[in-house]
Amino acid sequence: MVRPQPSRTQSLARLSVMVLAMAATVPALAAENGGQRYSPGIGGSDMTAPLVPGWYVQAPLVAYHANKIKGADGKQATSAIVLPNGSVLPYRANVDVNAANYAVLPRLTYLGTERFLDANVGFTVMLPLVKRSAYFKATPQFPAGTSAGTQQAIQAGVDANAARQTGSELGLGDLELSPLLHWEIGDHQAVTFTPTIVLPTGEYDPLQRVNSGYGNFLTFRPSVQYAFIGDGWDIGARAVLSFNTRNKDTGYYSGNMFNLDYQFMTFVSEDVRMGLQGYFVRQLNHDTQDLSGFTATQRALLAKEMIDGNKTSVNAIGPAVAWLRNGGEFLLEGKVLKEFDARNRTEGHAFWLTLSKPL
Repeated sequence: MVRPQPSRTQSLARLSVMVLAMAATVPALAAENGGQRYSPGIGGSDMTAPLVPGWYVQAPLVAYHANKIKGADGKQATSAIVLPNGSVLPYRANVDVNAANYAVLPRLTYLGTERFLDANVGFTVMLPLVKRSAYFKATPQFPAGTSAGTQQAIQAGVDANAARQTGSELGLGDLELSPLLHWEIGDHQAVTFTPTIVLPTGEYDPLQRVNSGYGNFLTFRPSVQYAFIGDGWDIGARAVLSFNTRNKDTGYYSGNMFNLDYQFMTFVSEDVRMGLQGYFVRQLNHDTQDLSGFTATQRALLAKEMIDGNKTSVNAIGPAVAWLRNGGEFLLEGKVLKEFDARNRTEGHAFWLTLSKPL
């Protein structure tokens, strides 16, 4: 949905009297509010730990920070400057961000002795506790000859809108439920399939950019995990697809996502493993928004700037170290993952600390 360009002869003097209502729209980030219902990088040494029937508890903690927000070309994101009547100024604003996400992602998993399709059957459930914050700043790119007074007036309006997008929220996130099928396909290899459903249990305000929940929609998220546990290097990978329904509160449809977490680890002592982990994220189709069922006032409040074909992507890699106590009493892992080559989203780094324990 691209707004029409304004007349080049529009009076700059007229703009100054409307500055309090002027807005720099949020950058066109793929997926609603730039988020997705999967934590890239969550897959770690659990992907290559032997899985036998029983109960397991896992408690990953993550701290993610980003001070860059990238556009479709991989450079600093820019945003349109929109007047109250919907017309767009003939220049844009650079957008800066300071974003932080902290989360505890407790998961309970059970694998039984029952068999289906020659696989052991179980289930897994996870309910996150999250604290999210984002602080935005927009700097208009003024054309030559723009008066200082007009620049100040427009900057004031842009700053006011950036402040409205800024926020911090603490609360429960969206509940994940899934059956689980686990195949041992050889002495050293295993495959796990988890068709997850994510429910909108987290707090969500459609007029806020930052929420503990992602929105009033469902996500179907099947994943396939492969593990090779060798005498030297262990290799693990998890491929994840996310299919979203439309957000009932905003008419927004976040495009389908593909995530891949991967890991290469080796023992450097009897109970310590080290190696590399990483991920990449690719959005498969662009976002859409249907506001036909909303009033004119609601449409004005909920409309989001989108660019046809706009998709998010990012890569990350970093070192990891894991301590396996007494051959399996518990597993404690730490890793630092640095993002690069981001498109239409933030680019930052994440620190993970994960405790996994059989019960």
